[in-house]
Amino acid sequence: MTRRRVASAWILLAVAVTLQGAAAAEVAEVGREPPLFALPDENGKVHALADVLGRPIILYFTHNMCHYCTQVIAFLKRAHARYEKTDLTIITLNVWASDGKHIRRYKEAFDLPFDMLAGKDAELLQNYEVNYVPIVVFIGRDGKIRHLYHHYILQADFERSTAEIVQEN
Repeated sequence: MTRRRVASAWILLAVAVTLQGAAAAEVAEVGREPPLFALPDENGKVHALADVLGRPIILYFTHNMCHYCTQVIAFLKRAHARYEKTDLTIITLNVWASDGKHIRRYKEAFDLPFDMLAGKDAELLQNYEVNYVPIVVFIGRDGKIRHLYHHYILQADFERSTAEIVQEN
């Protein structure tokens, strides 16, 4: 074996061991509390999910090259406008971003009025099983996941899920 192949084999082994150890981590599931995270926005300010639990929350996983995601952004912006006088919190997570560059581009391109965080974090991606985007997570006031949509969400389902978490007591 060449040195490059040996090095590659060691890297793959290290990744496998890391993922195996992370498999014991929390996984987002309906009816359970969401896995917590604390991630920076485009200015480096860290936002923690734990700080907003107790409010209705929509988590939206996306990246800069997701064309279907533009439809979900329209849903999010309408929800933001409709529920702006409530405590609904919308957090978008850019799974390509490890710093502010990708976040700024995305927020400017779509004129996002809500927080976007740098979501290129191995633990976050594993905990929410992000293999593709978009992923939309609806969290109720009790801090539990009400709905979890992987890849595709119809507008009617989005609106119903949002209304449900906002109207909970």
